Amino acid sequence: MPKRPDTLETVILALELLRRIPRNRKITASELWEELKDAGIERELRTIQRQLQMLSEHFEIERDDRS
Repeated sequence: MPKRPDTLETVILALELLRRIPRNRKITASELWEELKDAGIERELRTIQRQLQMLSEHFEIERDDRS
């Protein structure tokens, strides 16, 4: 069973996602996942999706759930 990340790792992931979300265009969870992976941050795509959902509830981030 994989180890659950601690609070600091979760906060760092959230900050990295916020840094990578562009202001003037859309980006997919998969694109963000690839960017994080290239930066050495290994997480499951579903983890990224959950984090984006949480961030969109607390910040003014537009979310498209169509696919």
